[in-house]
Amino acid sequence: MSATKLDPFALVGTTLFDDLNRLFDGPHSGRGIVNEGWRPRVDVAESAEAFLIRAELPGVAPDSIDITVVENVLAITGTRSFDAKDGDDAAAVTYRRREIVEGKFLRKIRLHAEVDIDAVTATSSNGILEITVPKQPAELPRKVTVAVQR
Repeated sequence: MSATKLDPFALVGTTLFDDLNRLFDGPHSGRGIVNEGWRPRVDVAESAEAFLIRAELPGVAPDSIDITVVENVLAITGTRSFDAKDGDDAAAVTYRRREIVEGKFLRKIRLHAEVDIDAVTATSSNGILEITVPKQPAELPRKVTVAVQR
């Protein structure tokens, strides 16, 4: 008879880790990322000129993605769905395991600087969405010339 080892980490499901991530990424976390719905994973980088956001969105058609910026909060919304192929009978399919999430998603990212919303650009390639959000140029001091009156 062989002894089996109990893996204590097997008892902790991914839902616990998802719940902890939601807690730490919540609106009051101070980390600047707000999550709702199913959440695509994102990277947020910042340079002196802009923010660069990369989101993993495999299986999401670019035309089903909406990007908005309101009060320095960038929101990425959309829907991922896997339609039955032509000739396939979706009702006849029985999943044995289903880990790829379908449905609507929303990801909000608070940008901690004034941004130029008219200059935001986005591209999508191989399931990665890249959004560039330029910062507003800092107001430079302006020299005022004093006119001499005669």
